[in-house]
Amino acid sequence: MNLSALVYAVGAFVCLASADFFMKLSAGRISSSLNTLIYAMTAVVPAAIWVAWERLTNTSQVMTREGVLTSMAVGVSFSLVVVFFSLTFANGASLSVASPTIRLIGLVLASALGILVLGEQFSWRYALGLLLTFAGVYFIITR
Repeated sequence: MNLSALVYAVGAFVCLASADFFMKLSAGRISSSLNTLIYAMTAVVPAAIWVAWERLTNTSQVMTREGVLTSMAVGVSFSLVVVFFSLTFANGASLSVASPTIRLIGLVLASALGILVLGEQFSWRYALGLLLTFAGVYFIITR
């Protein structure tokens, strides 16, 4: 991973942790359906600013039918993540157990799709990482 990718990855995990934290704080203070709606409406703002910036700076923007459809799938998927996280926290799950458990298992599923569907590389270190991930989930849940 190059330095630029690393900087973006740090931004992603900081924002992801913030999202989980604020979602837990909102549990019991707003219905899960309204939480999801407000998330969806708010998520448009940074994206609109980014697109507008690229337009103003004449940055090339590509759009294909497949790109639009997969982007819509991302939107539906993330909205459903918010739905299920909201319901998980509203039903009393702790942030320190639910968030890492859900995220880690989701990451394993996503990486499995990368290997099985996209043909990404599988190695013994990957297999070891899976075992350690599941061990970590076990220790988090049973603490």
